Amino acid sequence: MKAAPDLYKPLRKKKKDGTFRPVLAPRGDLKRIQRRIGELLLRVETPDYLMSPVRGRSNIDNAARHRGAAAFHLLDIEDFYPSCTASKVAWFFGKYLGCPPDVVKVLLDLTTLNGVLPAGSPASPSLAFWAYADMWDEIDQLTRDAGCQVSVYVDDITVSGQSVPGVLIHAIKERLAHHGHSFKASKEIGQINAPVVVTGVVVRDRTLLMPNVQHLERHKLRAEVAKLPEGYEKAQKMASLIGREGTERQILARNNFH
Repeated sequence: MKAAPDLYKPLRKKKKDGTFRPVLAPRGDLKRIQRRIGELLLRVETPDYLMSPVRGRSNIDNAARHRGAAAFHLLDIEDFYPSCTASKVAWFFGKYLGCPPDVVKVLLDLTTLNGVLPAGSPASPSLAFWAYADMWDEIDQLTRDAGCQVSVYVDDITVSGQSVPGVLIHAIKERLAHHGHSFKASKEIGQINAPVVVTGVVVRDRTLLMPNVQHLERHKLRAEVAKLPEGYEKAQKMASLIGREGTERQILARNNFH
């Protein structure tokens, strides 16, 4: 779809590391339609290895899936949404769901922009998975055949096991490339017999922990709150502090389940 100029507004969204990524925010009426499509797709049963976007699963669940592993390999897909093509989205709507061609055309007009999925659309997270469901299933099969397990959290891929063979990682990268995706070499991590951060949660043996950087941020927030006078800024920082403390409780609570 080549959208009318006013259907999307370019914005920059701040990431956790302080950098910004460009997004295209859809106009209100289009966003409501995309949100409805995304909500309907969330009702479709998903494989166990998919952790997001899935109702009832979180980044903590993603990390918990890999507790007890001795080896880890983490991959991050480069420019994920811009690499998801309209042709693959059409395959999902047409071949996977069986929609007639005229319906596929309408759905593509509503969910894609200039031949790809726009970052910022509420429908893009689910469509990015389902449009490449064949690729993800291939990667899952490769991983299970190697005696390992994989999880997918949007564009983060985590592979773990008692060992993670290099030939397996090479095969996963080949499948990504075959389907038009690449990975960020700067974010690739291989770890053996050592703690690793998986989607913002430390996995150490069978224990989940909050990363040290989050502890430092919480300590900093607590100090700032103590110095601020009553008012809007203090309330905002207090809400952030409460949120971080709640996240840690959720992480630690998972260690009580076996």
